[in-house]
Amino acid sequence: MRRVVYALSLVLIFTIPWEGALQSGLGTIATVMGIVVTVLWVALIAMTGQIRRPITFLYVTGIFVFWIALTVFWSADPVNSIDAVLRWIESLVFTFTLWDLYRTRTEVLMGLQAYVLGSYVAIAGAFANYLGSHAFYTHYQRFSPGNTNPDGYGFTVALGVPIACYLAAAPETSRRARAINLAYLPVGFVGIALSGTRTASVAAAVGLLFGLALLTRLKASTRIAVVVLLASTMFVVLPIVQPLKSFSRLGTTATDLSQGNLNGRVAQWGQGLVALSDHPYFGVGTDQYRSVNTLDKVAHNSYLSVMVELGLVGFAMFASILWIVFRYALIQPKWERRFWVTLLAVWAIGASTLSYEHRKTTWLVLTLCVAAGSVVREPAPPEREEPDAVAPVPVGVLGRTG
Repeated sequence: MRRVVYALSLVLIFTIPWEGALQSGLGTIATVMGIVVTVLWVALIAMTGQIRRPITFLYVTGIFVFWIALTVFWSADPVNSIDAVLRWIESLVFTFTLWDLYRTRTEVLMGLQAYVLGSYVAIAGAFANYLGSHAFYTHYQRFSPGNTNPDGYGFTVALGVPIACYLAAAPETSRRARAINLAYLPVGFVGIALSGTRTASVAAAVGLLFGLALLTRLKASTRIAVVVLLASTMFVVLPIVQPLKSFSRLGTTATDLSQGNLNGRVAQWGQGLVALSDHPYFGVGTDQYRSVNTLDKVAHNSYLSVMVELGLVGFAMFASILWIVFRYALIQPKWERRFWVTLLAVWAIGASTLSYEHRKTTWLVLTLCVAAGSVVREPAPPEREEPDAVAPVPVGVLGRTG
Protein backbone atom coordinates (compact mmCIF):
# COMPACT_ATOMS: atom_id res chain seq x y z
CA MET A 1 0.00 0.00 0.00
CA ARG A 2 2.79 2.42 0.88
CA ARG A 3 4.49 1.76 -2.46
CA VAL A 4 1.26 2.66 -4.27
CA VAL A 5 0.83 5.90 -2.33
CA TYR A 6 4.48 6.80 -2.89
CA ALA A 7 4.19 6.09 -6.64
CA LEU A 8 1.12 8.32 -6.85
CA SER A 9 2.96 11.05 -4.95
CA LEU A 10 5.58 10.95 -7.71
CA VAL A 11 2.79 11.50 -10.22
CA LEU A 12 1.61 14.42 -8.09
CA ILE A 13 5.09 16.00 -8.14
CA PHE A 14 5.25 15.35 -11.89
CA THR A 15 2.06 17.40 -12.40
CA ILE A 16 3.12 20.40 -10.28
CA PRO A 17 5.20 22.20 -12.98
CA TRP A 18 2.32 22.10 -15.48
CA GLU A 19 -0.69 22.09 -13.14
CA GLY A 20 -2.16 25.22 -14.72
CA ALA A 21 -2.38 23.54 -18.12
CA LEU A 22 -5.31 21.32 -17.11
CA GLN A 23 -8.30 22.38 -15.05
CA SER A 24 -11.31 20.50 -13.71
CA GLY A 25 -14.24 21.23 -11.45
CA LEU A 26 -12.06 20.30 -8.48
CA GLY A 27 -9.18 22.55 -9.55
CA THR A 28 -5.87 21.95 -11.31
CA ILE A 29 -4.51 18.52 -12.18
CA ALA A 30 -2.12 18.80 -9.23
CA THR A 31 -5.03 19.58 -6.90
CA VAL A 32 -6.91 16.48 -8.08
CA MET A 33 -3.82 14.32 -7.67
CA GLY A 34 -3.25 15.87 -4.26
CA ILE A 35 -6.73 14.83 -3.16
CA VAL A 36 -6.15 11.27 -4.38
CA VAL A 37 -2.77 11.00 -2.64
CA THR A 38 -4.12 12.52 0.58
CA VAL A 39 -7.07 10.13 0.77
CA LEU A 40 -4.84 7.10 0.18
CA TRP A 41 -2.20 8.40 2.59
CA VAL A 42 -4.79 8.79 5.35
CA ALA A 43 -6.06 5.27 4.56
CA LEU A 44 -2.48 3.99 4.80
CA ILE A 45 -2.07 5.54 8.24
CA ALA A 46 -5.41 4.06 9.36
CA MET A 47 -4.41 0.60 8.11
CA THR A 48 -0.88 0.53 9.54
CA GLY A 49 -1.33 2.78 12.55
CA GLN A 50 2.06 4.29 11.72
CA ILE A 51 3.24 7.72 10.70
CA ARG A 52 6.71 9.21 10.61
CA ARG A 53 7.43 11.22 13.74
CA PRO A 54 6.89 14.95 13.07
CA ILE A 55 9.80 17.34 13.53
CA THR A 56 10.13 21.02 14.44
CA PHE A 57 9.74 22.07 10.80
CA LEU A 58 6.27 20.52 10.68
CA TYR A 59 5.19 21.89 14.06
CA VAL A 60 6.21 25.44 13.13
CA THR A 61 4.51 25.10 9.73
CA GLY A 62 1.32 23.90 11.44
CA ILE A 63 1.37 26.84 13.86
CA PHE A 64 1.99 29.17 10.91
CA VAL A 65 -1.09 27.89 9.06
CA PHE A 66 -3.13 28.16 12.27
CA TRP A 67 -2.10 31.81 12.53
CA ILE A 68 -3.16 32.31 8.90
CA ALA A 69 -6.60 30.91 9.79
CA LEU A 70 -6.89 33.37 12.68
CA THR A 71 -6.40 36.34 10.34
CA VAL A 72 -9.83 35.62 8.86
CA PHE A 73 -11.33 37.29 11.95
CA TRP A 74 -9.87 40.70 11.07
CA SER A 75 -9.89 40.35 7.29
CA ALA A 76 -11.78 42.92 5.23
CA ASP A 77 -13.10 40.08 3.06
CA PRO A 78 -13.52 36.94 5.22
CA VAL A 79 -14.92 34.88 2.33
CA ASN A 80 -11.81 35.32 0.20
CA SER A 81 -9.62 34.78 3.22
CA ILE A 82 -11.37 31.50 4.05
CA ASP A 83 -10.68 30.31 0.49
CA ALA A 84 -7.03 31.21 1.01
CA VAL A 85 -6.95 29.31 4.31
CA LEU A 86 -8.19 26.20 2.50
CA ARG A 87 -5.31 26.54 0.02
CA TRP A 88 -2.87 26.83 2.90
CA ILE A 89 -4.33 23.74 4.56
CA GLU A 90 -3.85 21.92 1.25
CA SER A 91 -0.18 22.93 1.28
CA LEU A 92 0.15 21.86 4.92
CA VAL A 93 -1.27 18.40 4.20
CA PHE A 94 1.02 18.17 1.17
CA THR A 95 3.99 18.93 3.41
CA PHE A 96 3.05 16.27 5.97
CA THR A 97 2.49 13.73 3.21
CA LEU A 98 5.90 14.33 1.64
CA TRP A 99 7.60 14.12 5.01
CA ASP A 100 5.98 10.77 5.76
CA LEU A 101 6.60 9.20 2.33
CA TYR A 102 10.10 10.46 1.43
CA ARG A 103 12.32 8.70 3.96
CA THR A 104 15.35 7.62 1.93
CA ARG A 105 17.86 9.27 -0.37
CA THR A 106 16.56 7.29 -3.35
CA GLU A 107 12.99 8.42 -2.67
CA VAL A 108 14.10 12.05 -2.52
CA LEU A 109 16.04 11.69 -5.77
CA MET A 110 13.00 10.13 -7.42
CA GLY A 111 10.89 13.08 -6.29
CA LEU A 112 13.38 15.54 -7.76
CA GLN A 113 13.47 13.59 -11.02
CA ALA A 114 9.69 13.63 -11.24
CA TYR A 115 9.83 17.43 -11.00
CA VAL A 116 12.32 17.70 -13.87
CA LEU A 117 10.20 15.44 -16.06
CA GLY A 118 7.15 17.52 -15.22
CA SER A 119 9.05 20.66 -16.20
CA TYR A 120 9.66 19.10 -19.61
CA VAL A 121 5.88 18.82 -20.00
CA ALA A 122 5.46 22.46 -18.97
CA ILE A 123 8.01 23.57 -21.57
CA ALA A 124 6.29 21.44 -24.22
CA GLY A 125 2.99 23.13 -23.34
CA ALA A 126 4.54 26.58 -23.72
CA PHE A 127 6.08 25.57 -27.05
CA ALA A 128 2.70 24.30 -28.24
CA ASN A 129 1.15 27.66 -27.41
CA TYR A 130 4.00 29.33 -29.30
CA LEU A 131 3.33 27.21 -32.39
CA GLY A 132 -0.36 28.07 -32.11
CA SER A 133 0.40 31.77 -31.53
CA HIS A 134 -1.50 31.67 -28.22
CA ALA A 135 0.48 34.21 -26.20
CA PHE A 136 -0.50 34.78 -22.57
CA TYR A 137 0.78 38.37 -22.83
CA THR A 138 0.68 39.86 -26.32
CA HIS A 139 3.18 42.53 -25.29
CA TYR A 140 6.55 40.87 -25.89
CA GLN A 141 4.63 37.72 -26.98
CA ARG A 142 5.19 35.73 -23.79
CA PHE A 143 4.15 32.06 -23.71
CA SER A 144 3.35 29.49 -21.03
CA PRO A 145 1.48 26.15 -20.79
CA GLY A 146 -2.30 26.46 -20.70
CA ASN A 147 -3.46 29.49 -18.74
CA THR A 148 -0.42 29.57 -16.46
CA ASN A 149 1.11 32.99 -15.86
CA PRO A 150 4.48 33.16 -17.68
CA ASP A 151 6.20 34.51 -14.55
CA GLY A 152 5.24 31.48 -12.48
CA TYR A 153 5.99 29.12 -15.34
CA GLY A 154 9.44 30.64 -15.89
CA PHE A 155 10.17 30.29 -12.18
CA THR A 156 9.16 26.62 -12.34
CA VAL A 157 11.56 25.99 -15.21
CA ALA A 158 14.39 27.86 -13.45
CA LEU A 159 14.04 25.66 -10.36
CA GLY A 160 14.58 22.65 -12.58
CA VAL A 161 18.06 23.84 -13.66
CA PRO A 162 20.00 23.08 -10.45
CA ILE A 163 17.89 19.95 -9.89
CA ALA A 164 18.77 18.60 -13.34
CA CYS A 165 22.46 19.39 -12.80
CA TYR A 166 22.46 17.64 -9.45
CA LEU A 167 20.70 14.54 -10.77
CA ALA A 168 22.99 14.34 -13.79
CA ALA A 169 25.99 14.07 -11.45
CA ALA A 170 24.37 11.81 -8.81
CA PRO A 171 26.02 8.35 -8.65
CA GLU A 172 22.60 6.68 -8.44
CA THR A 173 21.37 8.15 -11.74
CA SER A 174 21.35 5.83 -14.73
CA ARG A 175 23.09 6.85 -17.96
CA ARG A 176 19.79 7.33 -19.74
CA ALA A 177 18.44 9.53 -16.95
CA ARG A 178 21.75 11.42 -16.88
CA ALA A 179 21.29 12.28 -20.55
CA ILE A 180 17.71 13.40 -19.89
CA ASN A 181 18.87 15.72 -17.13
CA LEU A 182 21.73 17.19 -19.17
CA ALA A 183 19.33 17.80 -22.05
CA TYR A 184 17.14 19.80 -19.69
CA LEU A 185 19.65 22.67 -19.68
CA PRO A 186 19.19 23.77 -23.32
CA VAL A 187 15.51 22.82 -23.26
CA GLY A 188 15.04 24.87 -20.09
CA PHE A 189 16.80 27.78 -21.77
CA VAL A 190 14.21 27.67 -24.55
CA GLY A 191 11.44 27.42 -21.95
CA ILE A 192 12.60 30.53 -20.10
CA ALA A 193 13.07 32.38 -23.40
CA LEU A 194 9.45 31.63 -24.29
CA SER A 195 8.27 32.93 -20.92
CA GLY A 196 10.22 36.18 -21.17
CA THR A 197 10.58 36.08 -17.37
CA ARG A 198 13.58 38.14 -16.31
CA THR A 199 13.70 36.96 -12.71
CA ALA A 200 13.66 33.36 -13.94
CA SER A 201 16.66 34.04 -16.18
CA VAL A 202 18.63 35.41 -13.22
CA ALA A 203 17.59 32.50 -11.00
CA ALA A 204 18.47 29.96 -13.70
CA ALA A 205 21.91 31.55 -14.08
CA VAL A 206 22.52 30.97 -10.36
CA GLY A 207 21.45 27.35 -10.78
CA LEU A 208 23.76 26.97 -13.77
CA LEU A 209 26.73 28.15 -11.70
CA PHE A 210 26.15 25.13 -9.48
CA GLY A 211 26.15 22.95 -12.59
CA LEU A 212 29.49 24.38 -13.68
CA ALA A 213 30.92 23.65 -10.23
CA LEU A 214 29.77 20.05 -10.56
CA LEU A 215 31.97 19.64 -13.63
CA THR A 216 34.98 19.57 -11.32
CA ARG A 217 33.84 16.11 -10.18
CA LEU A 218 34.35 14.66 -13.65
CA LYS A 219 37.45 13.52 -15.50
CA ALA A 220 39.02 16.19 -17.66
CA SER A 221 38.03 14.35 -20.86
CA THR A 222 34.43 13.95 -19.74
CA ARG A 223 34.33 17.56 -18.60
CA ILE A 224 35.42 18.73 -22.04
CA ALA A 225 32.92 16.43 -23.74
CA VAL A 226 30.02 17.79 -21.66
CA VAL A 227 31.01 21.41 -22.30
CA VAL A 228 31.41 20.83 -26.04
CA LEU A 229 28.08 19.01 -26.23
CA LEU A 230 26.18 21.73 -24.36
CA ALA A 231 27.93 24.50 -26.31
CA SER A 232 27.04 22.80 -29.60
CA THR A 233 23.44 22.46 -28.49
CA MET A 234 23.26 26.14 -27.54
CA PHE A 235 24.75 27.01 -30.93
CA VAL A 236 21.71 25.30 -32.47
CA VAL A 237 19.19 26.72 -29.98
CA LEU A 238 20.25 30.39 -30.07
CA PRO A 239 19.09 31.06 -33.66
CA ILE A 240 15.70 29.66 -32.67
CA VAL A 241 15.14 31.92 -29.66
CA GLN A 242 16.83 35.11 -30.87
CA PRO A 243 13.87 36.26 -33.03
CA LEU A 244 11.45 35.82 -30.10
CA LYS A 245 10.12 39.04 -28.61
CA SER A 246 9.90 37.26 -25.27
CA PHE A 247 13.62 36.50 -25.46
CA SER A 248 14.44 40.14 -26.17
CA ARG A 249 12.60 41.05 -22.96
CA LEU A 250 15.27 39.23 -20.96
CA GLY A 251 17.75 41.81 -22.17
CA THR A 252 15.83 44.64 -20.48
CA THR A 253 16.62 43.37 -16.97
CA ALA A 254 19.51 45.76 -16.32
CA THR A 255 17.53 48.74 -17.65
CA ASP A 256 14.53 47.96 -15.45
CA LEU A 257 16.75 47.59 -12.40
CA SER A 258 18.58 50.86 -13.08
CA GLN A 259 15.29 52.72 -13.43
CA GLY A 260 14.11 51.30 -10.09
CA ASN A 261 10.70 50.49 -11.53
CA LEU A 262 10.60 46.67 -11.84
CA ASN A 263 7.55 46.82 -14.07
CA GLY A 264 5.56 48.88 -11.56
CA ARG A 265 6.29 46.58 -8.63
CA VAL A 266 8.25 49.14 -6.60
CA ALA A 267 5.28 51.54 -6.37
CA GLN A 268 3.00 48.64 -5.53
CA TRP A 269 5.38 47.47 -2.77
CA GLY A 270 5.38 51.00 -1.37
CA GLN A 271 1.61 50.85 -0.93
CA GLY A 272 2.01 47.51 0.82
CA LEU A 273 4.52 49.00 3.27
CA VAL A 274 2.04 51.77 4.08
CA ALA A 275 -0.55 49.11 4.92
CA LEU A 276 2.03 47.33 7.06
CA SER A 277 2.63 50.51 9.06
CA ASP A 278 -1.11 50.68 9.74
CA HIS A 279 -1.38 46.98 10.71
CA PRO A 280 2.15 46.05 11.82
CA TYR A 281 1.62 43.04 14.06
CA PHE A 282 -1.45 41.14 12.85
CA GLY A 283 -1.57 42.23 9.20
CA VAL A 284 -4.62 42.86 7.02
CA GLY A 285 -5.62 39.21 6.68
CA THR A 286 -4.62 36.42 4.33
CA ASP A 287 -5.26 37.03 0.61
CA GLN A 288 -5.97 40.71 1.27
CA TYR A 289 -2.94 42.35 -0.34
CA ARG A 290 -5.12 43.30 -3.30
CA SER A 291 -7.23 45.46 -0.98
CA VAL A 292 -4.31 47.67 0.03
CA ASN A 293 -3.03 48.70 -3.41
CA THR A 294 -4.73 50.72 -6.11
CA LEU A 295 -3.84 48.19 -8.84
CA ASP A 296 -5.82 45.41 -7.12
CA LYS A 297 -2.86 43.04 -7.56
CA VAL A 298 -1.06 40.51 -5.42
CA ALA A 299 2.25 41.59 -3.90
CA HIS A 300 4.53 39.90 -6.45
CA ASN A 301 6.89 39.38 -3.52
CA SER A 302 6.41 36.44 -1.18
CA TYR A 303 8.17 38.08 1.77
CA LEU A 304 6.21 41.33 1.56
CA SER A 305 3.00 39.41 0.93
CA VAL A 306 3.42 37.44 4.16
CA MET A 307 4.44 40.55 6.10
CA VAL A 308 1.50 42.70 4.97
CA GLU A 309 -1.18 40.01 5.09
CA LEU A 310 -0.05 38.19 8.25
CA GLY A 311 1.80 40.94 10.07
CA LEU A 312 5.18 40.77 11.77
CA VAL A 313 3.91 37.86 13.87
CA GLY A 314 3.21 35.77 10.76
CA PHE A 315 6.40 36.90 9.05
CA ALA A 316 8.47 35.81 12.07
CA MET A 317 6.93 32.34 11.77
CA PHE A 318 7.58 32.20 8.02
CA ALA A 319 11.17 33.36 8.50
CA SER A 320 11.61 30.68 11.18
CA ILE A 321 10.47 28.01 8.72
CA LEU A 322 12.96 29.21 6.11
CA TRP A 323 15.74 29.27 8.69
CA ILE A 324 14.96 25.71 9.80
CA VAL A 325 15.07 24.53 6.18
CA PHE A 326 18.34 26.36 5.58
CA ARG A 327 19.85 24.63 8.62
CA TYR A 328 18.83 21.25 7.18
CA ALA A 329 20.59 22.18 3.97
CA LEU A 330 23.79 23.06 5.82
CA ILE A 331 24.08 19.78 7.75
CA GLN A 332 24.29 17.70 4.58
CA PRO A 333 27.48 16.40 2.91
CA LYS A 334 29.49 18.75 0.68
CA TRP A 335 27.78 18.44 -2.71
CA GLU A 336 24.31 17.83 -1.27
CA ARG A 337 24.77 20.95 0.85
CA ARG A 338 25.82 23.00 -2.16
CA PHE A 339 22.89 21.72 -4.16
CA TRP A 340 20.23 22.49 -1.56
CA VAL A 341 21.70 25.90 -0.75
CA THR A 342 21.68 26.69 -4.48
CA LEU A 343 18.10 25.46 -4.90
CA LEU A 344 16.98 27.55 -1.93
CA ALA A 345 18.78 30.56 -3.42
CA VAL A 346 16.98 30.04 -6.75
CA TRP A 347 13.68 29.82 -4.87
CA ALA A 348 14.51 32.96 -2.86
CA ILE A 349 15.23 34.92 -6.06
CA GLY A 350 11.97 33.81 -7.66
CA ALA A 351 10.00 34.51 -4.49
CA SER A 352 11.25 38.10 -4.50
CA THR A 353 9.05 38.92 -7.51
CA LEU A 354 6.27 36.34 -7.13
CA SER A 355 3.63 35.65 -4.48
CA TYR A 356 4.56 31.99 -4.20
CA GLU A 357 4.42 31.48 -0.44
CA HIS A 358 1.42 29.11 -0.57
CA ARG A 359 2.24 27.23 -3.79
CA LYS A 360 2.99 23.51 -3.88
CA THR A 361 6.27 24.28 -5.66
CA THR A 362 7.49 26.18 -2.61
CA TRP A 363 6.54 23.52 -0.10
CA LEU A 364 7.92 20.76 -2.33
CA VAL A 365 11.35 22.41 -2.29
CA LEU A 366 11.27 23.15 1.44
CA THR A 367 10.01 19.72 2.49
CA LEU A 368 12.34 17.70 0.26
CA CYS A 369 15.28 19.72 1.61
CA VAL A 370 14.27 18.81 5.16
CA ALA A 371 13.65 15.19 4.14
CA ALA A 372 17.08 14.99 2.50
CA GLY A 373 18.72 16.38 5.62
CA SER A 374 16.83 13.96 7.87
CA VAL A 375 17.20 10.82 5.83
CA VAL A 376 18.91 7.72 7.17
CA ARG A 377 21.22 7.32 4.22
CA GLU A 378 21.20 4.15 2.20
CA PRO A 379 24.55 2.51 1.40
CA ALA A 380 25.92 4.59 -1.47
CA PRO A 381 28.53 3.58 -4.04
CA PRO A 382 32.02 4.98 -3.47
CA GLU A 383 32.30 8.49 -4.84
CA ARG A 384 34.27 8.54 -8.08
CA GLU A 385 35.15 11.21 -10.55
CA GLU A 386 32.96 9.46 -13.09
CA PRO A 387 30.95 6.49 -11.80
CA ASP A 388 30.90 3.47 -14.09
CA ALA A 389 28.15 1.68 -12.23
CA VAL A 390 25.00 2.85 -10.56
CA ALA A 391 23.28 1.74 -7.43
CA PRO A 392 20.01 -0.11 -8.05
CA VAL A 393 17.02 2.21 -7.86
CA PRO A 394 13.32 1.76 -8.61
CA VAL A 395 12.58 1.58 -12.33
CA GLY A 396 10.48 4.40 -13.72
CA VAL A 397 11.32 8.00 -13.06
CA LEU A 398 15.09 7.55 -12.94
CA GLY A 399 15.06 5.04 -15.80
CA ARG A 400 17.02 1.84 -16.38
CA THR A 401 20.76 1.52 -16.45
CA GLY A 402 21.85 2.20 -19.98
